[in-house]
This record gives sequence, C-alpha cells and structure tokens, in this order.
Amino acid sequence: MLRDFHSGTRLTALLAPAALGVFWWGLFQAPTPRRDDGGLSPDKSRMLQEEADLLRHFGKWDRALAPTLQLHNAYPENHIYIGHLAEIYDHLGRFKDEAAMWEQYMVHAPLPIEACPQIGQAYQKLDMEKQAIGAFERCLAIEPNNPDSIFFLARALELSGDLSRAETVYERGVALSPKYLDQQIGLARVKLREGKAEEAHRLAASVVSESPKNVDALLVLGLACKRLGDRAEAKQYLERGAELADGYVDIHIALADLAEQDSNLQQAIHEYQKAAELDKTNKEVAERLAALERAR
Repeated sequence: MLRDFHSGTRLTALLAPAALGVFWWGLFQAPTPRRDDGGLSPDKSRMLQEEADLLRHFGKWDRALAPTLQLHNAYPENHIYIGHLAEIYDHLGRFKDEAAMWEQYMVHAPLPIEACPQIGQAYQKLDMEKQAIGAFERCLAIEPNNPDSIFFLARALELSGDLSRAETVYERGVALSPKYLDQQIGLARVKLREGKAEEAHRLAASVVSESPKNVDALLVLGLACKRLGDRAEAKQYLERGAELADGYVDIHIALADLAEQDSNLQQAIHEYQKAAELDKTNKEVAERLAALERAR
C-alpha cells in the first residue's frame, strides 16, 4: 500500500528564485574595481561585468561563466561575483560548484543571510542531507527569528525523516509567524505522519479556511479526513485539489489510494495513470499501476 503522503520539493523549488533578486540589486551597489584590486583595469573590469550581466539577463548561463570567473579570479573576495557564480552554476546544474560558491559567499558577504536558503538548497540538490540541514542551521543562527530560515530548516528535517525535531521547529515557526501558512501546512504534514490525525486536520482546516485554493493544505486535509474515517470528506478535498492543480502528483496518488480502498478499480487505474504520466521516475506508482492493470 502506498504511503498517505509522498514528500516532494515543489514548494522549495517555487521559493528559491525570489532570493536571487538580491543579486540584481547588488549589481548596482558594486564598487568600481581598482587596478590594484586584482590586476584588471577599471575599463576591462567594467567591460567584463557588462558582458557577464547581459549574458545572465538573457539566460546565456554557459557563456556568462567565463567572464564571471575572470572577475572572480581577479577579485576573489568580492561577494557580488561570488553570488553571480553561484547563480550560474545553479542554472548549469553544477550543484557542487554552486554549494562551494555559497560557502564563500557566507564568508565574504557583508550580509551572509543573503545566501539563504540557496546554500541549503544546493546541498539538497546534491542529496547531501546532513550538509543541507547544517547549512539551514547556520542560516537560522544568523537570524534566529527569521521565519524563512525556520521554515527551510523544519522542511529539511521533515524530508530527512527527523519528524520529532521537525515538529519542534515548525511549532516555533507557527508561534512566531501565525500567518505563515507554509509553516502550518508543514506542521500538519508532520503531525499526520506521526499519527496525530486530529491535530493535522485542525491545522490544515485552518489554512483552507483562510486560503481555500491552497492545494498543499487540501492534500493534507483530505488525508487527515481519510485517517479519521471520513472518506466522503476526504474525496471532496482531494478532488478539489486536483481541479485546482491537475499536475500535482501527490493528489492523484492519494485519490488512487482512496479509489483502491473503495474497490473502484477503474478509478484507481485512472489516477495512477495520471500520476505515472506526471512522474515517470516513480517506480512505486509504476509497479502499482501494472499490478492493477493485470487485475482488470
């Protein structure tokens, strides 16, 4: 039987690009390099900077790498060039290099918090769970009451399976920022996985009442209803979520599982087919779909 909740990184993927805006602002704050800084003349530095910025602006990440590296090599402690390199490596899929640049950024930037949450996310893309958690912990240590840093640490702990500590951190986030809905949803997910279905239901229902189209909350609320034995209500919330976000794999998996338990073979196959189309790497879904199709 499939698990009730299949963790994903959809949310962190949505949040990450917002933090990159700081580099565009930083561009206009960059001091004009001096010849004695790194051997480049002001004119040469300016030319390289303009070239790199133009290429980055138009998404020519592979071509932006060389001039940005030249600037970084000339001015290795300039946090702006370090940040630009990290951004480029991210887009090139060179996550090990990206993580290394964020580590340098944490050392040289006047505001190290601007490397957060990207530094932890870089390690997550490398499947380096321990390092990701450590990075998010460092981010939180810089600003202990930063709600985003609390959320990303809690989420990393949740993904690692450390539910007890994730619950503690999420609860701290909810207490500090009651309107931070993702904190509430995260806490509800953890409660659900810990078998605390009533608490999960209360938290998820609170989010849905405030944000009726929040599909993450609808998923958790539907699963909580199923755990509590209210299958009709569970189906209602899950179907609403599917209507709002038909590409949300976890909702289709939940609906397929519900259909199986209701002995609705055709509906279960339909939902698993949808999930398999959306996530071709999910072996568990593929195997379950194959088993059901053999029974048809």
